[in-house]
Amino acid sequence: MKFFMLYMVFGFSILFSKAQEPIITWNNANTKPDLQQDVQVFPDQAGGYLLVNTMPPAEGSFSPSVTAEYFNAANERKYKKNVTVEMMEDYVQVVLLNNTAYLLKSLFNKEAGKNTLTAFPITPEGSYGQPIVLASMPAEKLVARGQFKASCSSDGSKLVVLAEPNFTKDANEKIGIYVFNSKLEKTSESTQTFSYPSTRAVFNEPHINNSGMIYLLKKTDMKGEGITYSIFSFNGSSLKEFKMALDGNKKAATLVSTFSNEGDFIVAGYYTEDAKVKIGFGTAYHGSFVFKLDAKGEKWLANAINPFEKRKDILARKVISYKNNVILLGEITYTNSSARTGGSDPFARDYSYSGLDIIVDGFDAAGKPLYAQTIKKNNSSKNDYARWNSFFGDVINGKLYFIFMDDKTRYEEKKKWIIFGTVPKIAVYAMVDPITGSLTPTKPIENYDNPGNKDKAMLLRPEVCVRLNENNFIIRAENADLYRMGKISF
Repeated sequence: MKFFMLYMVFGFSILFSKAQEPIITWNNANTKPDLQQDVQVFPDQAGGYLLVNTMPPAEGSFSPSVTAEYFNAANERKYKKNVTVEMMEDYVQVVLLNNTAYLLKSLFNKEAGKNTLTAFPITPEGSYGQPIVLASMPAEKLVARGQFKASCSSDGSKLVVLAEPNFTKDANEKIGIYVFNSKLEKTSESTQTFSYPSTRAVFNEPHINNSGMIYLLKKTDMKGEGITYSIFSFNGSSLKEFKMALDGNKKAATLVSTFSNEGDFIVAGYYTEDAKVKIGFGTAYHGSFVFKLDAKGEKWLANAINPFEKRKDILARKVISYKNNVILLGEITYTNSSARTGGSDPFARDYSYSGLDIIVDGFDAAGKPLYAQTIKKNNSSKNDYARWNSFFGDVINGKLYFIFMDDKTRYEEKKKWIIFGTVPKIAVYAMVDPITGSLTPTKPIENYDNPGNKDKAMLLRPEVCVRLNENNFIIRAENADLYRMGKISF
């Protein structure tokens, strides 16, 4: 009987451990990605997702090249549409509302004296529906037309649009705030004036929670003060400022933001004390910060500055809210460049990128440190914008999972001593307890179905991901010729 019970316990432990092993499967949709490609993924309420690929303007052009692709719940691509804007138009964003994708772009009209933002719905077949005018602002000429910004709530039920007019001398900065429901019906409109003077380098980042509360992350660069940040909440009638106060010579250097499940707005990151706010080789960081505003935009829930022993070259990647705690994910990263020898371009340079250890900082509800953990990683690349050096990090079933590419030789005892040529990469994962910070050692993913072909290796681009539900995420892998969209199951 005792033997049987031990056997059963052993069997359940094996099943449990297997249940924690991530499984990745891939579809066959592919295209040839551009090296400078920026990729975003948005889930819909039907189990599918929208993939938006943005590439910088080509030589001689002012507009980026943008494609929108929709995949259904079976991970099958239903359409791929080129949504590149025309000359004289400004691309704003592609958003997903109520399972419908919309291209947002603006157009300056000299005769009308205004800049107008319009949404073009993309049908399930990949064609444009009837355009919807969302907002406009006065503009006297093309070079002074202002700009629009937009952001959706995480449940896809609301859209906030920010209208930022051009610089006005000897006047305080003004903005227009427009809110729409999931059918793009306008629910509110307001014009607000900041207590800050108008500048030519405006930075306002809009966010809206599922309840409709609006938050603006504002960066200012006033003479004598340097770069500072504030969070403004907007309840539909007035702005309320919450300064992200970093004492003395502390300056926010790298930061990220998110919403908690309750709708609280969180901004966290790292600061420096030597006025350097640019990620680069040798830049020193002296601490972290956590700022958290409640879901009604009325009070601080966390307002904490946490000095630590000096670290270098940290880039804040993601902030996670879990059981009232805040988890900040960072990565040691730096870039080197050197003049390229040979070739016809005397100004050509080679860029090498390094993505090293993953830093995990846990904080309590008040923003005070709970733990600091490090996951060893060593990714390097050249002239590829470091798109494969990233990592996936999220909480699944009470564990904080990390997935990334790593040197295969680190996991094969016989090959650890001598390495010749290029080191092959494999997909690996590690787990951190989000409450205590304890680390489970990194190991290869056993259930990893090779997404590529035999000729060219495919590498994970794991920061391109989206949560579908508690146990399933969409993830991406690619090489210089094609990409695959896959599903991680836990």
